Amino acid sequence: MHKNYLLFSLFYSFLLFFSSNVIAQKTAINNDADYNFKKAVELFEKQKYGFSQKYFDDYLSNREYNLMLTDADYYSAVCAMELFNINAEYKINYFVKNFQESSRLEYLYFYMSKLQYREKKFKNAIEWFEKIDPYYLTTEEQAEYYFKTGYCYFVIKNFDKAEKAFFEIKDNNNKYTVPALYFYSHIAYSKKNYETALAGFRKLTSDEIFGTIVPYYITQIYYLQEQFDMVINYAPALLDSATTKRAPEIARIIGESYYRTNRFSDAVPYLEMYRDKTPNLTRRDIYELGYAYYKSELRLKTIYTLEKITSVNDSLTQNSLYILADCYMAQNDNNNARVAFGNASKMNFDKLIKEDAMYNYAKLTFEQSFSPFNEAIITLNTFINTFPNSKKLDEIYTLLGKVYLSTKNYKEAVEALENIQEVTNENEEAYQRVTFFRALELFNSLNFEQAIIHFDKSLNNAKYNQQYKAQSIFWKGESYYRLDRYDDALSQYNKFLLTPGAFGSKEFNLAYYGLGYCYFKKSDYKQSLSWFRKFVDNEKVLKSKMTADAYCRIGDCDFSAREYDFAIENYSKAIDIHLAAVDYAMYQKGFCLGLLKQYNDKIIILNQLLADFTSSPYIDDAMFELANSYIAIEEKDIAISTYQKIIDEYPASDFVRKSYIQMGLVYYNNDKNEDALKVYKKVIENYSSSTEAKDAYIGLKNVYLDMNDVDGYYSYLKERGNQGDFRITEQDSLMYSTAEKVYMSGDCAKADGLFNDYINKFNAQGIFSANVFYYKAECLNKGTNTDSAIEFYKKALGRPNSVFTEPSLVKVSKYEFDKGNYNDAINYYITLENSAVYQNNIMSAKIGKMRCYFNLNEFDNAHKASINVLFMDKLSDEIIREAHYIIGKSEYALSNYDLALEEFTLISKNCKSAIEAEAKYLTADIYFKQNQLDLTENVVFDFVKKNTPQQKWLAKSFLLLADVYISKKDYFQAKATLQSVIDNYKITDDGMIDDAKSKLDQIKILEEQEKIKTVPIQDSLPDNEEINNEFINN
Repeated sequence: MHKNYLLFSLFYSFLLFFSSNVIAQKTAINNDADYNFKKAVELFEKQKYGFSQKYFDDYLSNREYNLMLTDADYYSAVCAMELFNINAEYKINYFVKNFQESSRLEYLYFYMSKLQYREKKFKNAIEWFEKIDPYYLTTEEQAEYYFKTGYCYFVIKNFDKAEKAFFEIKDNNNKYTVPALYFYSHIAYSKKNYETALAGFRKLTSDEIFGTIVPYYITQIYYLQEQFDMVINYAPALLDSATTKRAPEIARIIGESYYRTNRFSDAVPYLEMYRDKTPNLTRRDIYELGYAYYKSELRLKTIYTLEKITSVNDSLTQNSLYILADCYMAQNDNNNARVAFGNASKMNFDKLIKEDAMYNYAKLTFEQSFSPFNEAIITLNTFINTFPNSKKLDEIYTLLGKVYLSTKNYKEAVEALENIQEVTNENEEAYQRVTFFRALELFNSLNFEQAIIHFDKSLNNAKYNQQYKAQSIFWKGESYYRLDRYDDALSQYNKFLLTPGAFGSKEFNLAYYGLGYCYFKKSDYKQSLSWFRKFVDNEKVLKSKMTADAYCRIGDCDFSAREYDFAIENYSKAIDIHLAAVDYAMYQKGFCLGLLKQYNDKIIILNQLLADFTSSPYIDDAMFELANSYIAIEEKDIAISTYQKIIDEYPASDFVRKSYIQMGLVYYNNDKNEDALKVYKKVIENYSSSTEAKDAYIGLKNVYLDMNDVDGYYSYLKERGNQGDFRITEQDSLMYSTAEKVYMSGDCAKADGLFNDYINKFNAQGIFSANVFYYKAECLNKGTNTDSAIEFYKKALGRPNSVFTEPSLVKVSKYEFDKGNYNDAINYYITLENSAVYQNNIMSAKIGKMRCYFNLNEFDNAHKASINVLFMDKLSDEIIREAHYIIGKSEYALSNYDLALEEFTLISKNCKSAIEAEAKYLTADIYFKQNQLDLTENVVFDFVKKNTPQQKWLAKSFLLLADVYISKKDYFQAKATLQSVIDNYKITDDGMIDDAKSKLDQIKILEEQEKIKTVPIQDSLPDNEEINNEFINN
């Protein structure tokens, strides 16, 4: 463009010369201006812009007399631009605005464009470039024009226009050819015109600036064109010279090229290099490394790698889980394999993987007997519905049959079978089995009504297995017996004995025992005797608690038939076995000996009872009979002292009143009238409403008459008021007898009115007031008016001890307990325990105390009460478990974990009942609290093997197991465990599923904190910064 300046300067010289001839009158000032202008142009042409600008500015300072102002403004603006003056843009804009007709305008546009380019105002530069017609530019200026125009468009990402601009000069020979070719190739690369880009980059391989950059493009292009062999041949050499920034990406491309050509072992070192040097791996990067490990049979590395990328619900996770499952199996880790297959089977991205994963999950679940929530049955049925045309279908049906026949998760199995639409013989056979075992579970949980329903369900399919049929009938009879439905129980026991498969079973002889008890409860002692004899005659274990108990019942039957010799014989057999109810047998034997007048033998056996069983409930009974025997053998002093011992040591006993009466009789017969009067008066004054009081009045009368002291007798009667009026006593007795007779006939409505009449007449002072209160309470209780009934039971308790005290205490204590009034209930249970005659009521009192203390959180007392319960005979397995459970829970609440652990371990071997299942869970919980994570895990897995029907405690154990895995940072297993609860736990309103979801969210947070950050997959290309620095200012 400077050669054009020369032409213009000659033209201006001519004009100056011409002007001097026309205008002769120019002043000296004009001559100086002309000199300055010429000097400025001369310096401009020598590119001495600073000096040139000074002369031009001097020339422009006198604008009135200077003729070349337009040219001077032009040159001054160009100088300002070349000198990087801050006012350069102003001067150029001034010229453009004021000299629109100037022929220099095109050149000034070009200068303005370069100025904006130089200042990186690329959008402004484009506006000026677009004003230029490059035809008026020199070849060199055109090259600059096209490159800088292209670069401006490149910067603002208008790649189409940039590409066109670079195209104009990329093949020419000028200073801009090489960078133009680079950017042109880069744009082609970005547009995926890889052949064009590759051709351009290849030309630049020996360039001083671009020769170190373009190999990375070439490598990327080979990779993107899937010319993996070319990558493998070309790229490894780059690693030796690659920068720290570029080396990881080159390693990735080489590794993936080996990966894509199935040379996985060769891929591993390059993919590992990329992993080690790259902080931000994508999930795809991790998967490819894991898969390369897998194909190289590096199983442990595969597991470690792929476990990191299974938190997202996508196809990558499904593939990873499937591979992980295979690796786990290769490592004999079938538990983790099962989990991985299960998770893969729940995803729908790859149907083939889903099908095979679901099959293997069900198979492993069955083989491991790991089906806490009936997963095996659910999964197999899901498989059948999801893949009805699968080649594995026959195998699935076979496996399903095996699962039904072997499962111990009976509750879920029953539900699953009942939901089958098309029932097969195999289904019916399985249904017979699972309903039978489900019924046994319900029986053991004391849910006898539901047990009977399930035994009937099993019996409806009885044709498949005679043993299950026979046992269902027997246990149905047992259920009826527990419900006090003795006639129904008798029917089932008899039916069982005639059922094929019953004879030879362990239940066969137990049916004799059950029949004996049914008749015993019905007071048919003759029939009862017959069946109990059959039991003991056929019992193989001669010394057992059950055998001892049977001999006691045989003795009772003989006793009721007044066959006292036989009774003594059978009670003796029970005593000899010495395993159950020994104190009862000894007492009964002694009583029979007394009836046979064998008093010395009676005294011996009763003294033995007192010596051997100091805590027996029959102590006061035995002492009273012992005292009576001493009277029979004329040992009156010993008898008196024995009666007195009852009075002193057992003040709540019913035998206290009887002892006083007997003592009065002894004193009277031995002419100790004053002593007789004392004891009779004690009965009258302390037990005025008792039947013994009536006997005391009679005895008192006889003593006074014998003493010839009739006045003394009537004086005492007057002192006692109406109580001594036998006319009133007779009225009392008559009214009561009438009411009692109606009550005993079963007419409670009529009897209730008569009882009310008695109460209105005598209130609590009647001799039979305790009887009336009790019978009225019984009538109210039968009418379901429980609250009113309890008030009359309590009134009966307000009277002196009687035969109604014990049953009233039973009713009131249970009522208060059921109402949750545990403090009141305890008091009644304590009274019942101290005063009860019947062993079963004493047992109820001790058990009630135990439960009350526990519910009141009085754990020390609960522990002691439980120990007392465990010392009792004839406890059911359920009560034994409950007592140990309460001991364990009490110690657990007191943080005595080792003591609690002993109890929970003892009762959690079966886990069928809620108590057993909770104990198993608490065992695991204690180990977890003690940070014994492996033991916790083992306990939970053992819990699963128990196939408990108590799903709540199993689910809680799974939540605990998830905590174990979280503590171990095994988030893969933790998530799988929680998901199992979410997917399979059937109870939706107890908070268990919500807890599982909450824990799952916590794990996701932990994983976010620890996981490898992921970034989108990008092509890693060379940075253009160095190129920008090279060309931006040129």
